[in-house]
Amino acid sequence: MIRKEVISYSQLFMLIVSFEIGSAVVVDIGSEAKQDAWLAVLGGSILGLLLLIVYCHMLFKTKHKHLYDTFTTLLGRKIGIILAFLYVLYFLYVAARVLRDFGELVNTVIFPNTPIEVISILFLLVVMYYLVLGLEVTSRSVGIFMPYFILFLFLIILFLFVNQSMETDRLRPVLAEGMSPVLKAIFPSVLTFPFGEVIVFTTFVAAMNERKETMKVCVVAMLFSGIMLALFTVIKLSVLGVELADRAAFPLLSAIRTISLANFLERLDALVVFVMMLGIFVKVTIFLYGALKGLEFISGQSYHLFVIPVTAVAGFQSILIANNYAEHLEEGLKFVPYYFHLPFQIFIPIGLLVGLWLREKISKKGGSQV
Repeated sequence: MIRKEVISYSQLFMLIVSFEIGSAVVVDIGSEAKQDAWLAVLGGSILGLLLLIVYCHMLFKTKHKHLYDTFTTLLGRKIGIILAFLYVLYFLYVAARVLRDFGELVNTVIFPNTPIEVISILFLLVVMYYLVLGLEVTSRSVGIFMPYFILFLFLIILFLFVNQSMETDRLRPVLAEGMSPVLKAIFPSVLTFPFGEVIVFTTFVAAMNERKETMKVCVVAMLFSGIMLALFTVIKLSVLGVELADRAAFPLLSAIRTISLANFLERLDALVVFVMMLGIFVKVTIFLYGALKGLEFISGQSYHLFVIPVTAVAGFQSILIANNYAEHLEEGLKFVPYYFHLPFQIFIPIGLLVGLWLREKISKKGGSQV
């Protein structure tokens, strides 16, 4: 039996914010634009808003049903199932990549002598538990941790400011090489990570209590996330400079390690680790949930039947995805945006929206002739 789950607007807002900020705030996004990376993040967020509007209108054309229903509405059952399965594989792959980010962070910062396989398994056990409990419980838990998430982000800014670690001269000159580096950083890298990844939320939009304000909540959450990410990009660059930020695996972590207040308040890595842990927990859980909803749609059985095998596949894939962190990053920057993100985040959704629009026009035209 397929159980209906419902979340509120506030829960949707918190899920999107933690999803967007959680991992992206720690890694070095928009680095191709150098000291103008913050402009690339702002530009990416604006284009991300346009993508979000495309996703919402795509769902509105199918009476607020989820992403997988859109496939069968336009393409029929057989082709729709094939496309749904491809999205299941895509969501699984992205979940594995995010999980690998978490494993590398913990292995680098907290447990350097612990095998990354052990870290991934323990983390997935928590994710598996929440997937079994369902989207509602996950949303409520994120609501509990969200105040701490925002507080720690604020404390990071405050401590860096009080410590006088930030030097705004490192952000100059602005647009020294024109808009070209900024545009190259925006498309496809910043647009697809993290903003385009919000497409996974279309797999459970039907879980909203009310749907009239859904797009407004999503837009506000995306805008808030973009501003916060741009702010933290400014902070990372003003503390480390372009060269150090580009060399650091986790720039925000390197930045916060510069804090030393009265030779007492030091080593505040835990703040960054908590922010990233919550964000990655939300990301992995949401991506796996999106994959599970796809299997539920294909099979007609409750997604709970697939929780254990799907999480196991994601765990194995996160280990086998690359031999080391450098290879993992190179694959994520040079291969994934072009061959995975662009088709699944941009080309297919826009094609679906255009197809649904044409289908609606043709049906109206046919009805008027009758």
